[in-house]
Amino acid sequence: MKTATIRDLRNDFARLSKWLDKGETIEIIKRGKHVADLVPKPSGKPKVLAGCTPSPYPLPDDIDEPPPVTWNAD
Repeated sequence: MKTATIRDLRNDFARLSKWLDKGETIEIIKRGKHVADLVPKPSGKPKVLAGCTPSPYPLPDDIDEPPPVTWNAD
């Protein structure tokens, strides 16, 4: 977490804005005391990780059961 003062907000918001763009949370300090947090707004689209989405095809309830097939090794 980055730290900035009220004066930094007023005089150097461009630098703080770049921190927010990178996803940093900024702790705002006034006279040595924590008064607020600036938190970046989440983007509109959720991040999707490969393999973590639900399947569009329903799976059978007995997916963990062995198949009802007799195997012969000839």
